[in-house]
Amino acid sequence: MLIGQIALLVVGILLLIKGSDFFVDAGSKIGKTLKINEMLLGVTIVSFGTSLPEFIVALTSAQTGSTEIALGNILGTNLFNTCVILAVIALIKPVQFKKDTVRKDMYMSVVTALVLLIIMSDKILNSDVVNILSRTDGLILLVLFGMFMYYSLYTLTDYWRERKEDKKSNKEIKLKLKDIDILTVNIFLMLLGIIMVFVGANWSVSAVEEIARIVGISETFISIIVVAVGTSLPEIFTSISALKKGKQDIAVGNLIGSNMFNIMFVLGTAAAIRPIPLKMDSLIIDAFTFLMVMILLLIHARKGKDHVISKGEGISFLAIYIAYILYVVVRG
Repeated sequence: MLIGQIALLVVGILLLIKGSDFFVDAGSKIGKTLKINEMLLGVTIVSFGTSLPEFIVALTSAQTGSTEIALGNILGTNLFNTCVILAVIALIKPVQFKKDTVRKDMYMSVVTALVLLIIMSDKILNSDVVNILSRTDGLILLVLFGMFMYYSLYTLTDYWRERKEDKKSNKEIKLKLKDIDILTVNIFLMLLGIIMVFVGANWSVSAVEEIARIVGISETFISIIVVAVGTSLPEIFTSISALKKGKQDIAVGNLIGSNMFNIMFVLGTAAAIRPIPLKMDSLIIDAFTFLMVMILLLIHARKGKDHVISKGEGISFLAIYIAYILYVVVRG
C-alpha cells in the first residue's frame, strides 16, 4: 500500500515536470512564430509555466481541503529555489545582479515575504484562536501580484511603442502555412501539458494525503521535503538551460520571479478559493525563515558596486537550507 502511494507520488511529480516543460516550450515557440518580444514571453509564459506545478498543486489542495499542502509546498519550493538552485549557480559562477533587479525585484521579494508572514500571524497580531490565511489575505496577495505585473509590464513600454509604430506603418505579421502548422501543434502541446500537470497534481496530492495517513506524519512535512523539490525541477532545468547559453541573468531572474509568483498569485488564488488554516504553528517559522533568507540575499546583492553573490555566500545559503531541512525532519 505504502509502496504503491510512493510510486503514485513519483509518477505524479514526473507528470508535473514534463507537463510544465510542454507548456513552456510550446508557449515559447508560439511566441517566436507570432514574433512576440522575448522579455514579454519571460514575464508571462515562462514565469507562469515554471510555476504551473505549484499553481495546480495549490488549486487541487484547496479543492480537496488539504490546504496545508499548498502552503508547505510553496514555502519549501521558494526556500529550495533561493538556498539551493541560486547557491549552485553562484558556485558555478558568482552571480551578478543588475541594478534594476536589486531596486525592483529584490525589494519586492522582501516585501512579499514580509506580507506573507504578517497575514499568517493571526495569533500573535490579533490574539485569534488559530492562524489562518483568509480569503481577504488571498485577495491582498492577488492585489500585490497585479501591482507587480503592472510595474513589470510597464518596463516593456518601448516594446508596445514599437508594435504601435509597426501597425501605423502597415507592417503585419504574415503567417505562412508552415507557421500555421507550428501554431496548431504547439497549441495542442500546451493543452496536453496543462492536462498532464492537472493529472500529476491530483495524483501527487492524493498520494501525499495517503502517505501521511499511513506513516503518521504531517502532510506539510512531505510537501516541504518531497513535493517542493519535485515542483522546483522546472526552475532547475530552466536555470541550467539559461546558464549553458551564458544567460545567467535569465536564470537568476526566473528564480526570483518564480518565488514572487508562487506567493502572490499561486498562494493568493488558493486562499481566495478556500481559507487555509495553519494546523501547524511551525509554518510561521518556515515563513520567517524565508523572510530572513530574502533579507540576507538583498544585503548580499546590495553590497559593493557590482552587486555580486560570491561562491562563499552560495555555500552559506546551502548551509542554511541543510540546517532548515534538519529542523523540519526533527519536528516531523
